[in-house]
Amino acid sequence: MDNEYINQIKQELTDLGKSLAEVGKLRLIGIISKVLGLFLFILTIVLCTLALFTFAAIAAIDIMAQYMPVWAASLILGSAYIVLIALAIACRRRWFINPFIRMLHEQIFTEEELALKTLEAEHKVDTQRVRMQCKVENATREWNFYVGFFSRAWKYVRGLFKT
Repeated sequence: MDNEYINQIKQELTDLGKSLAEVGKLRLIGIISKVLGLFLFILTIVLCTLALFTFAAIAAIDIMAQYMPVWAASLILGSAYIVLIALAIACRRRWFINPFIRMLHEQIFTEEELALKTLEAEHKVDTQRVRMQCKVENATREWNFYVGFFSRAWKYVRGLFKT
């Protein structure tokens, strides 16, 4: 009976460890995806801004050198980069964060799904933690019962031999 009880406690501790590992993994995925997504977003904005300034500089030089055709084309291309920057800002989650989440975890595709999975894993950890606390309290109560029982029995036996 004791061996079965110990094996059950070992199994529950193993399950608790696995659940804690899952919570840590999901939190790590969330952090890494946000950091990498933000990094790529900033890199894209910087590169598009540099391209915009490059085309603006080329346009200014062409304006001075030749009048209409070259700078008009440069301004049109520069405005296209402004539109790309606006698209990158508007779609940053879909283009930058969600692909990293998908890459780091096969079954999760969006931040919302990641948040739900994290909540599920945290709930599982809390449930297992409560279950382990109940088992420890039951074991402690049982231990106190047997210790009290044997100490009373010992006092009784000692009292019989004293008289």
